[in-house]
Amino acid sequence: MNNMMSVPDFAFYRARTSGRREAVFDYDNKRSYTYAEIEKRSNCLAFFLLEELGLRKGDRIAFCAENSIAFIDAFFMSCKTGIILTSYNYMLGRNELNILLEKETPRVVFYSNNCKQAVENLRQDGVKREYIPINGDRDDRDQYSYSDITTYESNGTAVFDTPRYDEIQMLIHTGGTTGDPKAAMMSYWALFFNAMGEILTAGINRYDCINVMLPFFHTAGWNVLMLPTLIAGGRVIITEKFEPGKILKIIETERPTACLGIETMYRAISSHPDFEKADFSCYRWMLNGAAPISRETLNAYWNKGVKMVNAYGMTEVGPNNLSPAVNDMTPEEIKEKWISVGRPMYFNNIRLVNEDGVDVQDGEKGELLFSGNLTFSGYWKDVEKTNEIVKDGWIHTGDIAYKDQDGYYYICGRKKNMFISGGENIYPIEIEHTIMGHPSIECVCVLGVPDERWGEVGKAVVVLKPEKSVTKEELQAHIRKEKSRIKTPKYIQFIESIPKTSVGKVDLARVRQIYGYPADV
Repeated sequence: MNNMMSVPDFAFYRARTSGRREAVFDYDNKRSYTYAEIEKRSNCLAFFLLEELGLRKGDRIAFCAENSIAFIDAFFMSCKTGIILTSYNYMLGRNELNILLEKETPRVVFYSNNCKQAVENLRQDGVKREYIPINGDRDDRDQYSYSDITTYESNGTAVFDTPRYDEIQMLIHTGGTTGDPKAAMMSYWALFFNAMGEILTAGINRYDCINVMLPFFHTAGWNVLMLPTLIAGGRVIITEKFEPGKILKIIETERPTACLGIETMYRAISSHPDFEKADFSCYRWMLNGAAPISRETLNAYWNKGVKMVNAYGMTEVGPNNLSPAVNDMTPEEIKEKWISVGRPMYFNNIRLVNEDGVDVQDGEKGELLFSGNLTFSGYWKDVEKTNEIVKDGWIHTGDIAYKDQDGYYYICGRKKNMFISGGENIYPIEIEHTIMGHPSIECVCVLGVPDERWGEVGKAVVVLKPEKSVTKEELQAHIRKEKSRIKTPKYIQFIESIPKTSVGKVDLARVRQIYGYPADV
C-alpha cells in the first residue's frame, strides 16, 4: 500500500501530543473525556467490531440515536479500520428508514433508549444484524451493550486494514422529508479537507470550545465545527438534544468560543427569559446555517456584542463552503453584508453559470457550482441521481446566487423554487427577506402559483408573532417599499405554522402540497 495515501490515525496522534487535554464534555451526564480516553475508547470499539463481530473495511455500522460520545468514538475508530459510518434521522418515517437500511445494509445498529421505537421498526425487516444500546438497559434480543465495548480487551487477532484517503468514511443523508433520503458518500479525503478548510478559514485552534447544537445525523453536526475542533485539539461540548435553557447554562458555565445553529434555534434562545441577562462575551463568533437568518434575529445577538453571520454549505460539497471572514470583520462590516453568505472558504473551487453553462459577470445571477477535494464521491448505490448533479467534474447545487464587487456571495434561492411572472425570473428568498423585516412576522415562505395573465404570481404563506396582526394590504404595502409590484405577492395566506424538516429548513414540497394554490385565506 502507498503509505502516502493512507489515512493517519488521528486519535493516536492527538492523544500522543495532547493526551491529558479534555476533548469532549458530555454536559447531560457531566462526564469529561480526555484525548487519551478517546484514543482508548476508539481502539476498544475497533477491536470489538473486528474480533468479536468479524467486520472488515468497507462494512457499515449505523447510529439511530441522539448525540453522544459513541459517535465520536466511531469516527476515530473508522480512521483505524476503514469501517464506514452512517447515522439515521430517528424522526424519519418507517418507510424512509427502511429504504436506507435496505440500501446500506449495516452490520450493526447502535441505538439510544429514546429511539427504541424507531429501532423496533428497523428490526421488522428480518435481516440478521447486531443491535447495541448506547444507554439504558439492553433488549432481551441484544447480545451486547455499549458499556461492554468500552472495556473490551483485544484477543490479539485483529489486523487493522488502514484505509486510504479516497475510500469512503461516512454516509451522510440528504433529501430527508422532501423526497427519498439519499446517502452522500464522504471520503476520508473530503472530511479531512472539510476540517482543514474550517480550521484555516475560521482560525479554529486548541483554545476553542464549541457547543454542538445540531444533530449528528446531519452533516453540519459533524463537519462544520465538531471535527475541526477535535482535530485542532480544542474542546467539544455535546448534549443529547437542543434545549434553549440548557444552551444558556452552557454559555454561563462552560464559556464556549464558537457555535453553529439555525434560526429556529437562535430564536428559541433569544426568546428564553434568561437571554437578556446572559453574558455572550465568550463567543468569538456564531454561525447561522441551513437557511438565511432574519435581520431581527441577528439584531438580538448583535446587541449583545456577538459577531453573528450567515454561512453556506451543502452536504454534497462540504459543507464548509462559503463564510464571511468573521474574525477580520468589524461589527459595521458584518451589518453591511448581513444578507451575504460570505466568501469561498479554503479548498473550494466555485463558478456561477447561466442556463447555457457560461460563467456570469459579478452582480449577475447564476447557478452555484463547486469542485475540489471537499466534495462527495456520489450517492450510495445511486448512479442516476449522482449524474444529475455532477457534470464535467462540477457539482451543480441548484442554488442561484450572485457575487458582488467585494467577492461576497448572495444566495437568491433554489433554481427549482424560482418562478416566472410576466417573463421575469422571481426568486422567493429576496421577497422573504423583505417580509421578515415587518415587526409582526414570525416566519414566511414565498412560492409561485398559477395565474392566467402572468403565468405565475407570488403567494406568501405567513406566520404571525403572538398577539401581532397585519392585514394583507398592509403587508403588500410594506413589500412595495423595497420591491417592484411584480415581486409583491398577489396572494397572502396566514397560517399557524410552516412545515419544517427535521433540521429546521422549510419543507418546500409539503408547503406546495398544502398551500400551492392561488387564493388568500
